[in-house]
Amino acid sequence: MRLRSLFPLLVAVSLISCRRSLTAQHNGPFPGAPVMLISIDTLRADHLPAYGYKAVATPNLDVLAADGVVFEHVYSQCPLTLPSHVTALTGLLPTTHGVRNNLGFRYDSTRFVSLPQTLRNHGYATGGAVSSYVLRGDTGLSSAFEWYDDAVEERPGVNTSELQRNGYATAHAAERWLETLAANRSFFCLLHLYEPHAPYSPPEPFRSRYANPYDGEIATADDIVGSFLSDLKKKGLYDRSIIIVMSDHGEGLGDHGEQQHGALLYVEEIRVPLIVKLPAGARRGTRLSGNGALADLAPTVEKLLGIPPRKTDGLDLFGVIPADRAIYSETIYPYLQLGWSDLRSLVSDRLHYISSSRPEMYDLVADPKERADVIAEHRREAARLRQLVAAFPPATAGNASVDPETAAKLAALGYVGSVKPLTNDAERPNPRDVIGTIDETREAFRLIDEGHLADGVKRMKALLAKNPHLVDVWIRLAEASVDERRPDQAIDAYRHAIAAAGPFAGDILIDLSNLYLQLGKLNDAQQTAQLAMTGNPKKARALLVRIAGTRGDLARAEAIAQEMVHAADADASDFLLLAEVKVARGELPSALTLLDDAERRAAAPGQKIPYGLYALRGEILAREGKRAEAIPMYEREIALFPHNVAAYPILAALYADAGRKADAERTINQLTGANPTPAAEALAAETRQRLSRLR
Repeated sequence: MRLRSLFPLLVAVSLISCRRSLTAQHNGPFPGAPVMLISIDTLRADHLPAYGYKAVATPNLDVLAADGVVFEHVYSQCPLTLPSHVTALTGLLPTTHGVRNNLGFRYDSTRFVSLPQTLRNHGYATGGAVSSYVLRGDTGLSSAFEWYDDAVEERPGVNTSELQRNGYATAHAAERWLETLAANRSFFCLLHLYEPHAPYSPPEPFRSRYANPYDGEIATADDIVGSFLSDLKKKGLYDRSIIIVMSDHGEGLGDHGEQQHGALLYVEEIRVPLIVKLPAGARRGTRLSGNGALADLAPTVEKLLGIPPRKTDGLDLFGVIPADRAIYSETIYPYLQLGWSDLRSLVSDRLHYISSSRPEMYDLVADPKERADVIAEHRREAARLRQLVAAFPPATAGNASVDPETAAKLAALGYVGSVKPLTNDAERPNPRDVIGTIDETREAFRLIDEGHLADGVKRMKALLAKNPHLVDVWIRLAEASVDERRPDQAIDAYRHAIAAAGPFAGDILIDLSNLYLQLGKLNDAQQTAQLAMTGNPKKARALLVRIAGTRGDLARAEAIAQEMVHAADADASDFLLLAEVKVARGELPSALTLLDDAERRAAAPGQKIPYGLYALRGEILAREGKRAEAIPMYEREIALFPHNVAAYPILAALYADAGRKADAERTINQLTGANPTPAAEALAAETRQRLSRLR
């Protein structure tokens, strides 16, 4: 059965005996009403007072719940940030829009139209401000918006899921964008907060107020929301807007062995809060039961605004919801990155069926914590739900970011054979049975983060000896090997990671190509960058520019960089890249002009200063003999990007040249303080030696 035909079938069957658990009566439509979507990442519904939780205070969300409608049973379609947001914005399941994991997938807005695109066609201004690198613009999300602010700094050696921006800063960015809009302009704005995503580190006073740091982060998110709602009220927007608060998924918190999320599909990871405040307080104080899905969000908003509905996989949450509606969820993360079974599930009126190499089923009414597997006692119902789940494509049917031709090239270069593929899915364990591996992995990562490289590497190698399909562990081993100055070991680890990830290895290929480039292995760097073109074309092209420049083929480097500057999606980083080529050609005035262009673009709403811009400006000034003017450029680079280790030795040398020895030593100390790795320690020692010789 084709996926799209499943939903009409479910609805038709359910209508035979449906009850209207979500009433169809509501005030509206509200044509032209502003729409504010606030997504609080990783927020469990059962950790909010609006859903009965008592251990945290969320006064601002409580007020919004009192002013709006609380949906009591809404489920995420994937416990991962990128697929879940694409689902909420498009109204399509991951199996339809094709973004099924954070790694290796890209949203195609030309094929799968989103809510902001639809609203833009109806005269709305559309903007988004996000706090996580996982939602960066080049995932395809920025193409759905007119304005998209994803200013999250990349840092080497940090898991991309943990790269985040302070939520207060993100909210301020959204507030500034709203100020650019004309009065009474209809708009759709996405505000994404990464509190309470791990690592949990709430600021004061919430750090001291809550023993549970996860709850402290929830209180922080509530404070950010309160400040943002106050700004909406000052602008006269609160009362006339549709304001939605949701989460993309929940958090394990150890309930079934997983501390965070992504590998399991129990209710603590897929049940999410959803609060909708309608204009002028319509239906305020209402609570609606019945099974809802994040895929319902887009069609619900379109119906509220009186916009003709698109064909989606969701329903209008204010309409008729079948009593026995089955909500689909999935995670292929354990399949792609851990070598385990993928999970697909259906939550029906009271049963939760989880499909894997060892299926499970739970009675959510009698056993809301899902402690007792009742699949043996309800074989007939389990068989029915198993048949419904089978209509959804498994992990093996995912849309890979690498086409068959590129996959063949990977095999030809020996990437695929280094990890034995699991051809029989029955070999893959149910993630619940091996979930302890994740805690072991995080412990190894913690050791590395705290500077205990040897112990961390030893633990990672032991994990990989038991399970060579742990993609994240191979990647972290490669990064640790770079820090240990063991490039051959790093290359081997990256190659194993690529083999384990298979067609989803686009970002890993970028990292390996970068390493080859640093080592001067230019042929390997070029081959690897070309393989990455399908999965991450922007970064792959930037690598090809630098590879050509390193070869001395500056004409080729400039040709590629010029193409990037004139592309429709060009941003400040593209102008910076072309400026680097101009510097290599000795065309310093042209390079400065390009840096001016880059800064102007970076100052536009939703844009950001690219890594290395001020360092390059400082380099040009130093080459022109303007060393005193170069110093503040490097100072600014380090202030913005403390992990740009290459900037510290140059700034220290400039200080020393100016007779500022104390500032030079302070800068070297800052290098190791901001980057506590053996590689940074070695660079600091080399810098001291060079400065000593210069003196």
